[in-house]
Amino acid sequence: MVNLLIVEDNRALRDQLKWGLKDDYHVLESDSLESTMKAMADKEIHLLCLDLGLENKADRGLDIIDAVKLAYATTKIIVMTSNRNENMGSEAVLRGAFDYLQKPVNLDELKVVLARAERLRRLETLPASPAESGLPGDSDFLMIGRSAPMLAIFQTIRKLAPTDVSVLITGESGTGKELCARALHYHSARRNEAFVPINCGSIPETLIESELFGYVKGAFTGASADKRGLIASAEGGTLFLDEIGEMPLGLQVKLLRFLQDRHLQPLGGTELYKVDVRVIAATNRPDLGREGVSPLRSDLYYRLSEFEIRLPSLREREEDVLHIARHVLDVTRVRFRQSRLRLSPRAEKALTRHDWPGNVRELCNKLNRAAILCVDQVIEPADLDLGEPNPGMAMGGFKEARLEFERRYLLQALRQAQGNISTAARRMGLSRPAVYDLMKKLGISLETETRLKEGPSFSEDEAGSV
Repeated sequence: MVNLLIVEDNRALRDQLKWGLKDDYHVLESDSLESTMKAMADKEIHLLCLDLGLENKADRGLDIIDAVKLAYATTKIIVMTSNRNENMGSEAVLRGAFDYLQKPVNLDELKVVLARAERLRRLETLPASPAESGLPGDSDFLMIGRSAPMLAIFQTIRKLAPTDVSVLITGESGTGKELCARALHYHSARRNEAFVPINCGSIPETLIESELFGYVKGAFTGASADKRGLIASAEGGTLFLDEIGEMPLGLQVKLLRFLQDRHLQPLGGTELYKVDVRVIAATNRPDLGREGVSPLRSDLYYRLSEFEIRLPSLREREEDVLHIARHVLDVTRVRFRQSRLRLSPRAEKALTRHDWPGNVRELCNKLNRAAILCVDQVIEPADLDLGEPNPGMAMGGFKEARLEFERRYLLQALRQAQGNISTAARRMGLSRPAVYDLMKKLGISLETETRLKEGPSFSEDEAGSV
């Protein structure tokens, strides 16, 4: 979600703007040069609504423009001013502001200006090469990463894709081997033809030969008509053999023969016919190709691995964790219709501390689960269900730990009270105002989603009865 910082020293106006823009933006607030620069340092700010008159100075906002544009050139600044001197607005634009509006600001007009500013910002911040932030596989797939290992892999894919050499992709489960294969296909001359993925470990051994190579009528009992195999269905495109180490030994010989001359013989057939297909294989087995212990014939291994790509685990690319998480949340907001879904700073820290044995697949699953269970569309560490942090990781401070405990304790009390604040306060031994103060302190609003597992959302009637 786009981060918008409102810089305004009039609290009432700030609240009004926040209320009007919170459905479209993640809104943050500040009221001075110092608090603005702190907010910019703490969070990536995409858009900034700036009042020119701050700190009892009519032109203090100009200093903020200078400071922001010097350190954060891509941030778009929209100036709001009650000063009727047009020179002030012009000066703001000359110093780098995107646009300026006279107070009182029309909210609809402001939304249009913000939308224009965000479109321009996105155009200006597109990477010079897609490999700088991610690599598309096709319309529904994207390899994500900014770390050095992933940038190297993106460059390798771009160089390798136009060739027709066979590729073996290795890496732990969940590292994105199929995404890598799709990226190779997408960036090749075969992109408009079929990409056919086959999981060699999921097809029963008694069926895998007929599924891959097809069969002719009468080849076996029940073969009442000719059937085209999966290899033939990839004609002109790419065949992806996942978990290649699980392929039965007998079938490996037949696959090797096909790879040598690209001629296919269906089960029960006598004729050979040529198939134009590129073959990409993948495995999560570290012993593949190792003499004496590999489940794959050495001659087939060398035929498949004309070029090998090893995908790093998420532990080896820790700097990509939050980048991937934010991309997943962008997709999840649309999928679950949660426009305000975001990670709390505590959740972001928890993500970076986790070891991720299941790699990117585990990260995606945890985030999707958290999106369903979280309160107020804010994902907290408890929603992620990551277990205890690794012993080798640095501990958080005592204050941070206490806040996390208070939040979990309060949420549990609210769940048990089915969202009734009076009941929760009584059970906690607190007054209702004290509970409201605690909710405000911990960022739990009265607009709690109905996804509280054991109770409804907090009602507006209850909110108004304080």
